[in-house]
Amino acid sequence: MIIYDLYLKYFNPIKYARKKGVKIGEKCRIVESPKWGSEPWLIEIGNHVEISFQCAFITHDGATWTFRDKDRYKNVIRFSRIRIGDNSFIGARTIIMPGVTIGNDVIVGAGSLVTKSIPSGEIWGGVPAKYITSVMEYAEKCLRETPNYDIKKYKDNFREEVLRICDMNEEE
Repeated sequence: MIIYDLYLKYFNPIKYARKKGVKIGEKCRIVESPKWGSEPWLIEIGNHVEISFQCAFITHDGATWTFRDKDRYKNVIRFSRIRIGDNSFIGARTIIMPGVTIGNDVIVGAGSLVTKSIPSGEIWGGVPAKYITSVMEYAEKCLRETPNYDIKKYKDNFREEVLRICDMNEEE
């Protein structure tokens, strides 16, 4: 069973997450298996969501450990759900804290610490994560900055065409 779990974790991270109790929608992509925390069944991920590598989901406040040995606080606990809406992207090494809801059509920048909920249609990043711009403003910027490239070469020989584009950008 342990070997099967390791196999799933690395070769089918969505099936592994579902086995752990994470609710995951359709058409999602997970790059490497995130750290789902100790309560993965408190995590809900919508449809068409990509989670990049080495992300972490924290569904409880482990810091309560520091004072739970005192009688007054011995029964203190803090757990909260994490929800990610449809059509969102979570950048590499992002940490999402308890109680966070990420709306639909959201981009979270790599290395972010998400401590509060993010409305739909926005890009957030940083430590702690803050609003950067709207997804549509970013989409328009990407459209303006897309270089001329050969679509057929891009599909047939991805590496060669991307290297050509990068070399062309360096010459400018």
